[in-house]
Amino acid sequence: MSRNSVGSYTDGVRDTDNYRPAYGGDQDSYQPALSTVTERRKPGKEPANTPPPRAEINPVDEWMEADFKFGGSRIKRKAVALILLGLPGLVPLFFMLPALITVNANTFAVSVDDTLGTGALLNLFLSLLVTPMIMLTGQRWFFGLRRWFGIMMACCALGDAIGASITDNFAGGVFGRLAGHTFTLVGLTMVMLVIPLLATGNPWAQRKLGKYWKVLHRLIYVIWGLVAVHLMLLEGLGVQSGENGSGFTGDGDPVFHQRFYQYSACSLFLLVLRLPPVTRWIAARQKEGRMWLVWVTIAPLFALFILGFIFLLNEEIFKGVDSFTEHPSAE
Repeated sequence: MSRNSVGSYTDGVRDTDNYRPAYGGDQDSYQPALSTVTERRKPGKEPANTPPPRAEINPVDEWMEADFKFGGSRIKRKAVALILLGLPGLVPLFFMLPALITVNANTFAVSVDDTLGTGALLNLFLSLLVTPMIMLTGQRWFFGLRRWFGIMMACCALGDAIGASITDNFAGGVFGRLAGHTFTLVGLTMVMLVIPLLATGNPWAQRKLGKYWKVLHRLIYVIWGLVAVHLMLLEGLGVQSGENGSGFTGDGDPVFHQRFYQYSACSLFLLVLRLPPVTRWIAARQKEGRMWLVWVTIAPLFALFILGFIFLLNEEIFKGVDSFTEHPSAE
């Protein structure tokens, strides 16, 4: 149904507390509100050689850094939490594993687009969600999920493109299958942009590229925008109905079954919380100790994000289970 071949990188947060940024962007100027930092010492109150104040560690971050005993080893709580939270990123690839093992071309031809394409989109949104949640909660223990979901998105997007190049029935050979239509050409462009990001999404590449690393990784915003173009072309600018539009409408909601609306619902929340005036306003409310006002204000946007994400997740489970059983659905 949809060809959601998307990239897999997120914007960065300032690299503090021994975290390395991954899949960068231009959000790494975010700083915790002053309410989370120890009060500055007044002049004359401390010796001249007193070191500058340091940010207080968030209690949840501190708790997550602690070890617990498991068998004969000691494991950080954070490590276990990150593994459990990161496992869903593997689910789209897991759904396609039986078809890959049995070389089931029919399953790839019918449902690889939806299973891996939708999986790539879900991983994109999960990866992009990390930065706003760090800003809203003041916690950084889940920072590593940004890189993980980015890598999973890349794997799903590349798998989608490879499967489509082999099994789609568009004329023109491999190139025709990948670029024979406007929506597939946009999808191919996104995948091509993913490749340099995937190759340089590591600390070694970051050191070698220096200041150019961040510039390169801002391509994530280009990819994010191209997803909208891809879905609008695929689904008749968001108003087309039928096989390439709203798809299966058994629940009576033909509009929100279209990927473009699901994408828009999720992207609105993620975009608004990246706008500099919004981040400054949130920091000011944190300083005042009025985070309740922030949560009340963003609640409608967050609810819209959850709604769009649920529709995407429902589609992934529905198509993914069919792919796993090798009885793919063309709906």
